[in-house]
Amino acid sequence: MRIDAEEGSMGSMTRRLPTTSVLGLVLLVLVGCTEPAQRTSVETEAVEAAAAASPVIRVPLVAEPGEVPPAVVAADTSLADTTYTVVDVNGGAVVGTGSLELLTGPANPWDHAALADLSAITEPGVYRVVVDGETSSVIEVGDHLYRGVLGGTLAIFDANADGDEPSGWHEPSHLHDRRSRIANGPHRGERIDVEGGWMDAGDQLKFTGTTAYATLMLEIAAANQPAQVAALTESASIGVRWLRKAHPRREVFVAQVGHTDADHNAGFRDPTVDDESDDPRRSRRPSYVLTPRTGGSDVAAITAAALANAAMRLGPERRSRLVGRARAWLAEAVALGGVWRNCCYQQDSWRDDVAVARAALWRVTGRRSDADAALASLRRATANGEMNWLVGADSYEMSAIAAAELCGVLRPGDAPARAAVRRPACRILRAGGEAWAAVVASETAFGRAGWAQWGSVRQSESGASVLALAARAGLDTAQDALDRATGWFLGVNPWGLRWQVVAGGVENPYHWVQAVGLDLPGAVVGGPAPLADINDNRGADLVLGEFDTPRQTYRDLADDYVMNEVGIGYSAPAALHFALISPD
Repeated sequence: MRIDAEEGSMGSMTRRLPTTSVLGLVLLVLVGCTEPAQRTSVETEAVEAAAAASPVIRVPLVAEPGEVPPAVVAADTSLADTTYTVVDVNGGAVVGTGSLELLTGPANPWDHAALADLSAITEPGVYRVVVDGETSSVIEVGDHLYRGVLGGTLAIFDANADGDEPSGWHEPSHLHDRRSRIANGPHRGERIDVEGGWMDAGDQLKFTGTTAYATLMLEIAAANQPAQVAALTESASIGVRWLRKAHPRREVFVAQVGHTDADHNAGFRDPTVDDESDDPRRSRRPSYVLTPRTGGSDVAAITAAALANAAMRLGPERRSRLVGRARAWLAEAVALGGVWRNCCYQQDSWRDDVAVARAALWRVTGRRSDADAALASLRRATANGEMNWLVGADSYEMSAIAAAELCGVLRPGDAPARAAVRRPACRILRAGGEAWAAVVASETAFGRAGWAQWGSVRQSESGASVLALAARAGLDTAQDALDRATGWFLGVNPWGLRWQVVAGGVENPYHWVQAVGLDLPGAVVGGPAPLADINDNRGADLVLGEFDTPRQTYRDLADDYVMNEVGIGYSAPAALHFALISPD
């Protein structure tokens, strides 16, 4: 099944009973305080109807002049023939008015939704949107604010820096990883140095797959954002240094460092205490390597892609060495011929990762055979673009990165592959853009570029990146969908939250920094998820809130790792998204 923009919804939202807005409830209370104690049934019904009809306005909390994503207005009554006003908070001047554009996508938990175009905001300032007497949250508009969003995504890469890598959140940690013992395969018992890199998320395990994915996203972001290239490459270099260690000798390719149960069962803790733990599985953490039994083509290929991308910014000698390591990982990916069977990041595809690796190797070496092989893998991974929903960049599906590389739109100034490779690659990339534009239009009225699932923010940020790349490849419908996906991340969602740990956004990240009384400003959370997924991990104690549905539920809880965990795999696609849309 191919998904095109005109095909409609990819899944209907579950409808719930209409809710009353918070402001509407306040209005009802105030009216009750000023009227006589006894009210006729007609008067009561009139007040309740007015409260229920109050629209809710969701706006991007930050934006750049001339690039402000549209607001979404939602209500339980029709919004036909409704107008809106955009007001400059400093002085009260009206900067724009218009009629709401009705939306046909699911407006849950409301019955109706409409767009308010905010393109009239062309100057820095602070603005609000007003509809039927209701006023939105403030929109902070300024030059280079998207760079600030991007910069915030890097906090997790500092906090989760492991070993002797400098961190602003903790002292050196897990130094005993310098003599980690291999726990499986024919080299079991041998010692290797896997100190450094990144802890994965709220836990303190290290995974080669997520490290490689994050490194790749940061490297591409750096190539797209000259103003922040130093900060981005500094973060990416942590991953590169560790990925070089993860293949310490022939036939040894590390997939994971740390014992899964020992790490998770220890709860949140200062990472510096593990080396002195009474549990030998934490004080002397084991390493797990790829073998024919474990599989791991996905892990090996994405590592090859990350190393090849890093090689692009190096001088000839260092570049050659890193390319050699990338080819060793790619050869292992081809030899294994199957995905990594593991505890935590189970995939069902790997040829997309091979396509990314081969495309990157073509870019860095110029070998025509690499481009041909990349296109062959890309076609196989996506059924030549017919399965266009697989053209993604969320670590599980990575074909969009290979397609953009061959198309010549992954970085400014890149030359495309020759026409026989470029044309099908660009077509596949545009097909991916069509898929995510269809999701934006049909999955929810608020513009999320992904489905309702665990890790919805990660997938939406991936979808936004695909849309940005597809726009570069000439897909006309991509830009409007990208604007809406950007807005969803920045506050245009039922909860009115920015999906980062910031003022006006998420306040309670699920992460070990809580154990040492710190915060993670700018880190990206997993976000809304189906209620069943949340309760499967909470003991079935969460109920629907005012803005929730069974398919998309969110609560800002510090103890929930479905909704509020932060990790390198969540911040990485957001870094790429905002690098792609930030002006140079």
